[in-house]
Amino acid sequence: MAEFEVADAEAFDREVLRAPDPTVVMFWAEWCPFCRRFRPTFDARASQSDRRFAVVRLDDEGNPLWDTYGVEVVPSLAYFRGGALVARKDGRLGRGLAADELDAFLARVLTP
Repeated sequence: MAEFEVADAEAFDREVLRAPDPTVVMFWAEWCPFCRRFRPTFDARASQSDRRFAVVRLDDEGNPLWDTYGVEVVPSLAYFRGGALVARKDGRLGRGLAADELDAFLARVLTP
C-alpha cells in the first residue's frame, strides 16, 4: 500500500476514518524540527510495509484534528481501524520520537 498526506479534517474523515483498511497515522507539522527529523524514518517504514500509512499535517493550530485527537506534541503516532483510534504513541516535548519507538509501535499494532 502507499503512504499519503492528509491536510484537513474532511480528508482525514474520508481517507482514515472511512477507509476499509487499518491505517497508521503520523500527526506532524512542518514547523516542528523533531517532525522533520522523524519524517524520513516514518517514510522508510511506510515504503517497506504493505499497510496503509498516512501523514496528517497539522501546521495550522486551528485545525480541529488537534483537539479531536488531543494532539499536544508532534510528531505523534496513531493506529486507526474501522474508524476508531485503536492505539497511540505520542512524541515527547523537546525530543519527538525515535526510530526504535516507531518500530515498537508498529510491531504492537501490525502484529496479528
